Amino acid sequence: MNISGSESNYLFFSLVIPAHNEQGYIDKAIQSITQVDYPKEKLEAIIIENGSEDKTDEIINELSPDWFQVLASRVPGVSKAKNKGIEHLSGHSDWVVFLDADTWFEKGFLKELNDFLLANRDKNLGCGMLSLLPYPDSRQARSWYNFYNFANHVTHTTRSIQIIRRDLLREIRFDEALTFDEDTFLLRQCIARSKYFFLKTNKVFASTRRFDKKGWIGQLIEWVSYATSSYEKKKTLNYKVVR
Repeated sequence: MNISGSESNYLFFSLVIPAHNEQGYIDKAIQSITQVDYPKEKLEAIIIENGSEDKTDEIINELSPDWFQVLASRVPGVSKAKNKGIEHLSGHSDWVVFLDADTWFEKGFLKELNDFLLANRDKNLGCGMLSLLPYPDSRQARSWYNFYNFANHVTHTTRSIQIIRRDLLREIRFDEALTFDEDTFLLRQCIARSKYFFLKTNKVFASTRRFDKKGWIGQLIEWVSYATSSYEKKKTLNYKVVR
């Protein structure tokens, strides 16, 4: 489906990025948004600085253009930061894209996403995920990312990015008791009200930093261990993201 110049052919996207101690990555995320090939009147970006102790706040304020919303959530917690972003969404928003601060996309991605969602507008899509490419790239990293992309697809889960239909977020929120798997719990609520989708693309990248630090097998074992824990156990986890 091709997009014409008509405003009705563009959905309004809200990009929400929580950022805690992300001085090594937040610049690339911001730059990818500022360079995106999409009508600015159909786009908003909300960055939530989430109690950082490094130069994240300085970098955000230096690089963010005037049309960005920069918020502060001084109590660390990814769910708290995402929920704060939800509270400040534009009333025009159609879809919300939650991005990890080490995740970014090429300038044509939002048009690709827009085409996909418009072409499937009659299918009650409500939440989804897409294929990710590794940064930095390598044969090993691509193999593992292909595995995780397949796993997300078949299990209806996400990582690094969640795409949620705006109206669903009037009823549901991220669980602030969780520091891990908060996205899965939100998706379950979305899937109860709508359909999950998986978009194959080659325009979105996520850092390999977790795997570089813990090893590909080590990170997989940790994620499986955490993911299979009970909800009560998950509430006690202090999931430490690699910086």
